[in-house]
Amino acid sequence: MRLAMTSHQAGVTLVELMIALVLGLIVAAGISQIFVSSQKTYRITEEQSRLQESARFSFEFLSRNFREAGYSGCRAVEQLNIQVLANAPIPSYSENNIVSGSEATSSTLWSPVLNSDIENDVIAETDTLSIQKGGSCGATLVGNLSSANANIQVLAPNSCNISSGDVLMLTDCEDAHIFRATNTPNGTSLQTIAHAASQNTGTHFCLNQSGVGTGSCGSGNSKLYGADAELLVFTSLTYYIGTGAGGENALFVYDSTSTSKTELVEGVEDMQVQYGVDTDDNDIPDDYQTADAIETANNWNKVISAEVSLLLRTQKDNLTTANQTFSYNGTTTNATDKRLYHVYTTVITIRNRVQ
Repeated sequence: MRLAMTSHQAGVTLVELMIALVLGLIVAAGISQIFVSSQKTYRITEEQSRLQESARFSFEFLSRNFREAGYSGCRAVEQLNIQVLANAPIPSYSENNIVSGSEATSSTLWSPVLNSDIENDVIAETDTLSIQKGGSCGATLVGNLSSANANIQVLAPNSCNISSGDVLMLTDCEDAHIFRATNTPNGTSLQTIAHAASQNTGTHFCLNQSGVGTGSCGSGNSKLYGADAELLVFTSLTYYIGTGAGGENALFVYDSTSTSKTELVEGVEDMQVQYGVDTDDNDIPDDYQTADAIETANNWNKVISAEVSLLLRTQKDNLTTANQTFSYNGTTTNATDKRLYHVYTTVITIRNRVQ
C-alpha cells in the first residue's frame, strides 16, 4: 500500500513582509547616505584642489615676470643709457618704473591712476601690479646697418617669434634702444628686422664694427652697436582683477605694447599688493608699503620685492552647510553664498635689484 505525500507551501505573513521592507529601507537609506556623503566629500576635495591649482597658476604668472622686472641684458637698467624710439603706447623705461602698481583707495579711485585702457575693467577695491622687462630670445646682432635707418639682422634660429608691431630692445652693456618692428622676419640663418620711422620716433642706432659692417649714424642719441649687442623682446605688463568670460572675477594681464588683454585664471576674487622698500641699499626690505605711499614718496626705484595676496573662491556653489566667514585685507566678511573661499599669499623678489 503506497501512501500519498502531500506538499504544503507556507507563505510569508504580513508582519514578516513589513519587517523585511523596513530592513530593506534602512539598508537602502544607509547606502544612499554613504553615497551622498562620498559625493559631497568628492566635490569639496575637487574644488579645494582647483583652488590650489588656480593659486599656483596665478603665482606662476605673477612671479615669473616680477622676478625679471628690469632685465636689460648684461647690466642693470639704472646703469644703461636707454632711448625709447617706439611710438605710443610704449611707456618710459627706467629704474623708476620697471615695477609699479595702483592701490585702490576707494571703490572708484586708484593711486596712481589706472591706465586708461583698463580703468573700466578693473574690479572695484582691487589692486594692480605692473612690470617692464626685456626677454632674452637668443637673437644676437650680426650686421646690415650701413645707415641710421637701415634694417638690422640677427642670428637664426631663435625663439623671438617676432611679428610686425612687436616692441624690441637692442642692448649691450652700455646702451639700449627700444623700438617697434615693422615687418615679420623669417629666415633660417639670418633674420632681417625693419624699424621704419612710421612706427618709431627715430632710428638712432646702427652698426660699426670691423668685419661686420660700417655705420653712419645720425646725430642725437645715436648708437654704433657692435656684434656683441643682443636683441630682446620688450614687454610691459599689468596684472589686474577683471570680469572673466564666465561672468566671474578673474586674473587678467594687459600688455601695453600690443594693448591686448588676456584672461589668465578664473575664480580670483581680489588681489592686494604691498611692496618691499629698501631704504638703506642692503638688499633687505625695510618696510612694506602700498602703491600710493610709494608714489607719494617717489620710491619706486627702491622697491625690491612685493607681497601679493590673492582671494580665490570655488566655481561651484552649495559646498558648505553655512555661509563661510573669512578675513581678507583686514576685513572679516560673511560670504553671501555657500562656496569655499581661501586666501593665498606669497613674496616675490626682483632678482635684478638684489645681488
